[in-house]
Amino acid sequence: MKNFQPQKMVGWYNVKQLAGTAIRSILSSIFGSRADKRETLAAITEQEVYDLDRNQPELWLDYISDTGDGFDATFSMMKLIAQEKIVIENEKGTFELKRGNLVVFGGDQVYPAPTQEEYLNRFIGPLEAASAEIGEEKTELYAIPGNHDWYDGLSNFVEIFCRRKTIGGYKTIQNRSYFAIKLTDNTWLWGIDIQLSASIDDLQIEYFNYVAKSEMKAGNNVILCTAEPSWVHYNVSKEYEKYKNMAEFEQQCILANGLVHNLTLTGDLHHYARYTQFIDDKPTKHKITAGGGGAFLHPTHNLPEQLSGMHEGNFELQETFPKVKTSKRLAFRNFLFPWYNIGFGLFLSSIHLVLAYALYTTSLLDPEPGSLFGDFAQTSEIFTPEIWRRLMWTFFYSPPAILILLTFIVGFYSFTDKKASRFKSAGFFGALHGAVHIYLMLVAFSSIAYFTEAYLGIRSAEWGILAIGLQVFVIGGLVSGILVGLYLVISNLVFKMHDNEAFSSLKIKGYKNFMRIHIKNNKLTIYPIGVKKTSKWHKVGSVFKTNNPMTPMLIDEPIVIDL
Repeated sequence: MKNFQPQKMVGWYNVKQLAGTAIRSILSSIFGSRADKRETLAAITEQEVYDLDRNQPELWLDYISDTGDGFDATFSMMKLIAQEKIVIENEKGTFELKRGNLVVFGGDQVYPAPTQEEYLNRFIGPLEAASAEIGEEKTELYAIPGNHDWYDGLSNFVEIFCRRKTIGGYKTIQNRSYFAIKLTDNTWLWGIDIQLSASIDDLQIEYFNYVAKSEMKAGNNVILCTAEPSWVHYNVSKEYEKYKNMAEFEQQCILANGLVHNLTLTGDLHHYARYTQFIDDKPTKHKITAGGGGAFLHPTHNLPEQLSGMHEGNFELQETFPKVKTSKRLAFRNFLFPWYNIGFGLFLSSIHLVLAYALYTTSLLDPEPGSLFGDFAQTSEIFTPEIWRRLMWTFFYSPPAILILLTFIVGFYSFTDKKASRFKSAGFFGALHGAVHIYLMLVAFSSIAYFTEAYLGIRSAEWGILAIGLQVFVIGGLVSGILVGLYLVISNLVFKMHDNEAFSSLKIKGYKNFMRIHIKNNKLTIYPIGVKKTSKWHKVGSVFKTNNPMTPMLIDEPIVIDL
């Protein structure tokens, strides 16, 4: 087993992390389509088809997505899928669910970036440790890449998943970033590579058409695995291109070849959500998001109740994990935003400090007699019209203050999740958020300056600057952090936007999920398995142990599909 360092959950509001993610996203978007690794792999590898149809009476497979974040949550889920069986008891009976004959990882195997170090510490190491008890008979492992796997152009993904390597109790089989697996005589699983939401390349379409025409028969079933729920993005953010690319692929490779497609599996959104299409009150097709492999939780309360405008027809939301009520309650944790995101709070504190220093130095240039700060000490009120007038003169004559003002207004306007909001004024709300930050900075600075001179009696320039600066740094950062949390709560619960930003800030380890699928007697049964609380692990010798074992549960009724 490789040596690795268990990692904490990614701090998405860490300033360095924010900058790095933005740069990687921009670079991968620019160069990804110009250096498409899918085409390179297709040119140097054979068109392979993988066959698990070995006249077995039954077959089990696991689907898990969005792993490779904090160790506790990721290792908890990897430990579950590696167990020989999971026994679940509920009011409908006892379910004995065997470990999969294969496991499919559905994208974003590692966060925040697909470096060798991150893959080792956040994916390979935990998976090897969790699967150490799997015997000589290795479980087959397949994976499709998500956007985070693509940030290096897919180089490390290919090295890990497309070179037929052993990872603990698993062996990788595929030779490309997409694959077709024959599960039974009439059922196949296809894993496609959508790159960074780009169109599916011609060689990939050629591969799946080859599989459909030469290996499959009309009427065969296709389970389709893709890296993101384009149907949700289309209905929520009106991102039509993503959905169009998927629809075109389904038409060209599945429907045109007379195949049956009743089940689509995906991750990307870190929750469980099942949409079902009904014909004559009977469920016919399912689109399931199960991105609960270890990454931070995404909310479920802003999901649309119905998917409309789909080429297959409308779909109804049937189940979510966590429940909508629980999801809304979790959003209120953002009132503790400064506690969950200390690094970002310190960044805001630094901005407060810079603004305070800029105002102090500019106030020395005020042509009016006396000192602005002296005025604070000589009045019984913090804000008189005269003090506000001089404060505004100081602010607008300070280039750093103006730069901070513009940066906050433009920055928070750009930060606003305008695509997801149903309100056209969402951008204005974001800009207002930035302006309120500046207002609070002025109020905090002025109040602290008044308190320092009027109550602490510190009027020495040197000691005054030190005292004011220390208070501004602590109090100002805290106030701004609370404001960010308030903004995220309101924007997420009222404006129905910022699902990603409002929940990545919380780094919630619980409410994880994966799917165990059983095929027998021409019936496919999906068992969505979840845990409300993951375990906290500690190392004893070479083994990781826990004092708080998990309680897996069925988070949806078993979903049965006739094949």
